[in-house]
Amino acid sequence: MTKRIFRSVLTSTLAVLAMSVALITIVLNNQFIKMEKSQLAVQTELAAAGVNSEGQAYLDALQPDGYRVTWIATDGSVLYDSEVDASTMENHREREEFKQALANGVGSAERESDTVATKTMYYAMRLDDSSVIRVAVTRSTVGLMLVRMISALIWIVIAAIAASILIARSLSRQIVEPLNHLDLDHPLDHRQYDEIAPLLVRIDRQNHQINDQMNELHQKKKEFETVTGSIREGLILLNKDREILSMNPAAYTIFSAPKESEGKDILTICRDEEFSELVNSALKHEQAETIIEMNHRQIRVDASPITSHGILTGVSILAWDISDEYAAEQQRREFTANVSHELKTPLQSIMGSAELLEDHLVKPQDQDAFLHKIRTESSRLLSLIDDIIQLSQLDDIKQVDETKVNLKDLVSEAGEALEQSADEHHVKMTLNLENADVMANDRLMYEIVYNLMDNAIRYNKDPGTITVTTKVDKGKPTVIVSDTGIGIPKESQSRVFERFYRVDKSHSRKTGGTGLGLSIVKHAVQLCHGTITLDSKVGEGSTFTVRFNQTA
Repeated sequence: MTKRIFRSVLTSTLAVLAMSVALITIVLNNQFIKMEKSQLAVQTELAAAGVNSEGQAYLDALQPDGYRVTWIATDGSVLYDSEVDASTMENHREREEFKQALANGVGSAERESDTVATKTMYYAMRLDDSSVIRVAVTRSTVGLMLVRMISALIWIVIAAIAASILIARSLSRQIVEPLNHLDLDHPLDHRQYDEIAPLLVRIDRQNHQINDQMNELHQKKKEFETVTGSIREGLILLNKDREILSMNPAAYTIFSAPKESEGKDILTICRDEEFSELVNSALKHEQAETIIEMNHRQIRVDASPITSHGILTGVSILAWDISDEYAAEQQRREFTANVSHELKTPLQSIMGSAELLEDHLVKPQDQDAFLHKIRTESSRLLSLIDDIIQLSQLDDIKQVDETKVNLKDLVSEAGEALEQSADEHHVKMTLNLENADVMANDRLMYEIVYNLMDNAIRYNKDPGTITVTTKVDKGKPTVIVSDTGIGIPKESQSRVFERFYRVDKSHSRKTGGTGLGLSIVKHAVQLCHGTITLDSKVGEGSTFTVRFNQTA
């Protein structure tokens, strides 16, 4: 803007300068002509007075300075000329100034040279004897006068241009300086120029409008962040250059992204090839979905293009952690496969034995063994079905009825029920019981104690011992079941609570275990607001400790 004002002021100044020089030249030229004419009339009058009084003698003694004096007879012949021999000059009776002088007493005329840029002014006066005295002066034309003055004019113009540049620069700075320091946040506080008042009013009005829009936008952003911050799914917004515009807290958690991720390429938080192809598909106006693995977690990702008036502006990515669902699905498939296998094994044994008996292929002395096998496998099958039904029921239970349960009484009851089994397995049972009351479901509590004690008997040595302790430990009712059995390897301790998991399958089949007992215990403990821990060494035995959070 400063340059434009500078050029405008300089151009205007130079234009005014040029017009001023031209106007002054014209005015001076006209003034000069008037002075020349007046002086020429005076000189003519003086010459006329001298010739009237002295005649030729006056003219002979005359030494005109810059003037040409001519004496013309009545017939137009030249009697005298101060510059040229009169006898050589042509007749002047047709000259305009001569004819006017004869007719009116005085006359004047101007004639311009065709070859030289000069103009001659003539002034004539009739004498007493009717002859005419004429005085002429030659002056330069305006063009020639300018040519003669060119050197001076050049210096004047240069000085004027320099002054114009300085003035223009100073004025442009003075004009722009207040504008450069204009506070656009408070435009109405500046009143240096009335001409820009409408502009300042519009700016102020637009400032208010922008502030309102920014407040509205900020409010919507807060609402958006509140909504997206409360959802479990991760939401990522990208521009068309794959740069991250926004991420909600869930997305940061799912992708383990650093806080400074916004503004960076999406590949900085996930370099998975399938994820990259997913983003590329969305950038091609295609919706895509896939499952990727990150940090040993299964993440489902959905990418959709964002368009405005049919033009792609970005991509929205929705991601959620499906590890639990994925693991549950895997567990369901494994459970189904295990159930099928576990049911099929005793059924095949039963069917095989029954077919042999039906086809009379078993010797009479061996029939009792086959019938015993059928009964044993049927009992095992029934136990398996009962455990499956019980585990399925536990999966569906969300809340159970709770009553006051005494752990001492509960363990005593389970001990009486398992006394015969302990004798059959040559296991000595020791009970160290103290009163410990729990607010829980009595049926589930019995299942917990019974299954832990039953496992301790089944997987014990021959002979062996089990010790069951009830007490209140650090304010929490606790039951501890220890055995001197085969123990559990360290690598298997985290899996013994899985369904159908067995450390030693051959031993499990020998003891009649279904592989669901500890899984039932784990679910029941959770429903009774407790925790279960395991401490075991191979060949030395195992200790299961259950602590309950709700005291009665």
